Amino acid sequence: MLDLRARFIVFLLLNIFLLTFSCKAKTDYREVKAKEGSIIISISELGDAVPSFFSYRVNGKVVNFFVLRLGDNIESYLDACMKCYPHKMGFRVEGFYLVCRYCNVRYPLDSLKEGAGSCFPIPLKGKIDGDKYIIDASLLKDSLRYF
Repeated sequence: MLDLRARFIVFLLLNIFLLTFSCKAKTDYREVKAKEGSIIISISELGDAVPSFFSYRVNGKVVNFFVLRLGDNIESYLDACMKCYPHKMGFRVEGFYLVCRYCNVRYPLDSLKEGAGSCFPIPLKGKIDGDKYIIDASLLKDSLRYF
């Protein structure tokens, strides 16, 4: 039977492990599938100034990305920071800010294109076609290295 000191050490290590990994876990994003080589997102489903996060499966791996509508403008980005992507943590949203989960750099949603130093979301080219926003699925496949 473990003595009191050994129990305390086991308890402490278990709590450190749980805190470390549970606080950094990402939310599951809505999974999308390609249709004729494209990811098609209905613009009417996008909230204004609220990033919508999605997942796309490529060769057994998941590529996460988000689409942001700001008025009539729509932008899309990988859920990966250009500098911090090796840590595979992505972003979280806090009010009108996107925050890198690794280094905690904050970006106002209306200035994502400008970035901050070498830490910024990786742009993902998309286009508006009527009431749809379209992303070429091959771009997501080419982005596997970030995930």
